[in-house]
Amino acid sequence: MLPAENLLEQAHLLINQRLQLVQSRYTGVAQLRAHDYQLLDCLKLLSAISTNAGKPLPGWLQWLQAPVSAIALNTNDTACFMQPQQALLLLSQIKWHQHFATPGGRALLQQQALSGSDIGWQLASYAGLTLNPFRADAALTCAALWYLACSAQNNLLAELVTMRNALAADDPLVVHCTLAEYALGQRTQEDILVSQLSVQQELTAPALMLLVAGASDAMQAKIINQLAGNQATLKQAIAAMGYSGQLKFVPLLAELAQQDELSNIATDAMAMLLGVIESDSLLSDQAALAKFQLQPHSARQLAGASINDLQLSAVWRTGNVQQRQLAASYRSLATPATKLPATDMLLGAGL
Repeated sequence: MLPAENLLEQAHLLINQRLQLVQSRYTGVAQLRAHDYQLLDCLKLLSAISTNAGKPLPGWLQWLQAPVSAIALNTNDTACFMQPQQALLLLSQIKWHQHFATPGGRALLQQQALSGSDIGWQLASYAGLTLNPFRADAALTCAALWYLACSAQNNLLAELVTMRNALAADDPLVVHCTLAEYALGQRTQEDILVSQLSVQQELTAPALMLLVAGASDAMQAKIINQLAGNQATLKQAIAAMGYSGQLKFVPLLAELAQQDELSNIATDAMAMLLGVIESDSLLSDQAALAKFQLQPHSARQLAGASINDLQLSAVWRTGNVQQRQLAASYRSLATPATKLPATDMLLGAGL
């Protein structure tokens, strides 16, 4: 087998592995970061190769090697990967990681975001760019408003409220404006926001984490009940139990973890509350689980300890992607001037 074939197969494998690792409760940030460096090194070696045994390289690799102004990648080019849409985002991050410091690279990324590209806004958030989505040359979209929610630009809050008030009451962007306002410190009823985002099928895991983390215990119960009442959002209800920090949900999650179709999401939720090792131990030891149920639990927990600055810092240093995202949500809620990073980003979200 030719070296080019070896490298190409390795790169393809590393990309698919990355798509799995980012979702795994067993993958800490240091492991994910090491894998990212291995992937980048492999792609750097491939950058000197223009053909594979005389055949053109796959479209996604040609795009990575092309100048930053090249035509956009699409999911047809990433269909060879197990999760084409997520592969598209990962490859876009890799390309901008390679070219971000080049002359015009930042300006081109800014132009891509302001033109209304969802991936452009995601990349702008990953890159830490400070953009105003209300500029006259910007296309206001759901992705732009989530970028604003995560950007900690509290100086734009008044303009955001004005924009929302100018929209028709049934405009789909209204709820996304309200979510951005929430992230920037303008609190509202979390259950209503969850319901509205759910109806639009726009209730992402980071948005749900933020709203559940900011909700009171009673409001958390309302959110979980309303999500559990719909089969289409049952898994989100289970995830919300993990985001809630309330250990009273552990016995129910342990029961749900015995159901094949719900096992993974329920175990993930337990790991959010207890930590990976402790949740696995409880699931394998019925006596320990019974004893756990008899213990009083009050303060909210994340990854096995009460939620406070010390624990949030510990989770940020060593946790998995999901635990770190929830930790970031708590930090952002405590200080709206703190950006809300996406912890699935290349090289570990600013570790």
